[in-house]
Amino acid sequence: MHREDKSFCLFCDTKLSLKLSQFADFENMSEHHSPVRLSFGQLTFDSISHELSSATETLRLEPQSCQLLLLLIDAEQGQLSRTQITERLKISDSTLTKSLSSLRKAFAQLDPDTVYIETLPKVGYRLCQTLTPQVTAPAEPASAHQPSAVATVPPVQPAATPPAPQQNVSIKTTLLLAVLWTAPLLFFVLWFFITLAPAPEQLPTPYINPPVVISSEQGIEYDLSLSKDGATLVYLSRDPEKTQLLLQQNRTKPRLLAEDKALSGAAISPDGLQLLWVKQSSQRCIVEWLHLEKPQQRQTVAQCGTDAQVKIAWQNDSQGFYLRDRADNTQPYALSRYQFATATQAQVTRPLHAESPEGELAFAESDDGKTLAVVRDLPNQHSAVVLLDSSSFAVIKQKILPFRAGSIDWLANNLVLSNDAELLQYNTTTDELEFLFYTGRTVQSLAVVNQQIYYTDYAQDADIWQHDLNTDKARIRIGSSKVDRRPQVNHQGDLAFLSQRNGKEQIWLQPAGQNEYQLADLPGVPAVVRLQWSPDGESLIFSKDGALWQLIVASGQSRVLVAPDKQVDVANWMEDGSGIIYSSKQSGDWQLWQLDLATAVSTQLTRQGGYSGYLHGSVLYFTKYEQQGLFVLDPAQGEERLLIAGFDKNNGHSWRFADDSIYYYQPGQGIRQYQLLHKTDHLLLSTPQGFVSDYDVQNQQLFYVKAAMPKGDLYKLEPVTEKTK
Repeated sequence: MHREDKSFCLFCDTKLSLKLSQFADFENMSEHHSPVRLSFGQLTFDSISHELSSATETLRLEPQSCQLLLLLIDAEQGQLSRTQITERLKISDSTLTKSLSSLRKAFAQLDPDTVYIETLPKVGYRLCQTLTPQVTAPAEPASAHQPSAVATVPPVQPAATPPAPQQNVSIKTTLLLAVLWTAPLLFFVLWFFITLAPAPEQLPTPYINPPVVISSEQGIEYDLSLSKDGATLVYLSRDPEKTQLLLQQNRTKPRLLAEDKALSGAAISPDGLQLLWVKQSSQRCIVEWLHLEKPQQRQTVAQCGTDAQVKIAWQNDSQGFYLRDRADNTQPYALSRYQFATATQAQVTRPLHAESPEGELAFAESDDGKTLAVVRDLPNQHSAVVLLDSSSFAVIKQKILPFRAGSIDWLANNLVLSNDAELLQYNTTTDELEFLFYTGRTVQSLAVVNQQIYYTDYAQDADIWQHDLNTDKARIRIGSSKVDRRPQVNHQGDLAFLSQRNGKEQIWLQPAGQNEYQLADLPGVPAVVRLQWSPDGESLIFSKDGALWQLIVASGQSRVLVAPDKQVDVANWMEDGSGIIYSSKQSGDWQLWQLDLATAVSTQLTRQGGYSGYLHGSVLYFTKYEQQGLFVLDPAQGEERLLIAGFDKNNGHSWRFADDSIYYYQPGQGIRQYQLLHKTDHLLLSTPQGFVSDYDVQNQQLFYVKAAMPKGDLYKLEPVTEKTK
């Protein structure tokens, strides 16, 4: 029976979609056979272990992604609609979007040059690579001298029965001969119907054509913008030595407009005649305007924040521009509009921090100039598309997205959005969200002209370094091709950190003198968290989605210490391990609370603001969310005083208290040490090249994160036409 099944599957026509039902017998094979593995493209999928493998790498799929892949493999006519998938898997539409994204990322990581999941416009999805079963040869039976490595349950012995009559043997022989005679006929019938069966309807993805490389210089290209006719393209290019502003007209060689490390953003006007750029330093930030025919005659048109990621975009009529800015890093980003004719700047949006922690993420005005689309940050890694009337700024429509959208631009009456490495289309009339293209790397910016999508992508890795303060020598402690960050070291030298090696933030551990390994997945929605070791070095705490968690390292199990309704953010252990000092907004503003682990009771410590604190003896050392400086409070006396005036408020998550010293980062200088005993403050380490303000100090060893130079290129994506089909 098994031989016949294998012959049937090996002679299946590749035009037909392979069904899991065709492999049912394989998954129920005897103990001498291996489970079914499916090959498609350059990859292999093991439906038992849920592993997707290339020749050099193996990924274990998440349960939801694995179920989706199995469903696509077993799809009728090789395709499924979104409704069919959500109903069969009993999931929401947003969960389907996440599962599709996760599955596509797995395929792209293992085989970036091949498309595996095809979007059928108005139809659904299908696997677009030929499926082939793999079955290994039967295993040799274990001999009496070679016992099986896997213990098996002894089979149940049937009751004694009389010997079978001799005539049964002849019946079996007759049936076997019948099968052998009819097998060729059955194969011919199957071949006849398979070759005559029509192939599934070919409905190509609108942007299935490979992207065209526009620029691939060393470093990264970013912040691209286009004139309305697509003839003029402007973008920034940065490498370790310089930052350049480049202009390309009518596909000619790009020419240099400016070279200045202070340039942080630029945009060409829709009429292709004017230019705006942002110049930003630690001292000032300005937006300058110039005409391309007279580039030396510049004019400052707006001021901006020095610690903000300022973004600009032109109005459709080239008579003004939109500016994304914030007062300081404690406020969400808001949007304003500047009109050249009146030299006035009007507020467009005013997001509240409680409702939108970061505020406006991206924005673009429609081609007819009547509608302004704004992408707004929401809690739990969600975002919202808000459509505003460009004249009155009144809200026309709002759409909640189950992901944190990045860049945005208009494609006729629809919107093109980026979600990490995905490009999606949002139909503003029907509210439908449709997948367009997978770029393979995170999209940094995009612009759409005449259905052609231009985009810049980027990829970055970050390593964890260890600096010996006694010898003043540094070495890489953790290095990979992904982002490794947030190092935390216990007194035994065990290093815990966050890593994106599997496409999402996970907690990893490198015990002293050993190799690193994945310790645990983060609960809830994807996000970056802050870790801290317990004084005994046996557990980690972190805040996530408003809750305070404890992770037991030995078992890898987590538990909630403080419920999410308390809105916990920064948490630090007490020196004796009896409790935890954490910040919370449960009283309406950021204050510090003390959790007693024995009683699970929390007590409020501060009344005038507190964001990150350590309790040393009976004295509380702490920062405030919206105020510079490091403060000291004796809870018994109730009076606070300023200890370090120049303490930057951005240290909220990163400063450390250890060995009667305070370690903190001072922008423009480096990591400093304040010794409580001598009341001295000195520079410990100048800011390393590529330094990210993630660090820890333990036993005269300083651990910090260095990010490599981002890599990214500029591409053009053209829709499928009759000529390109």
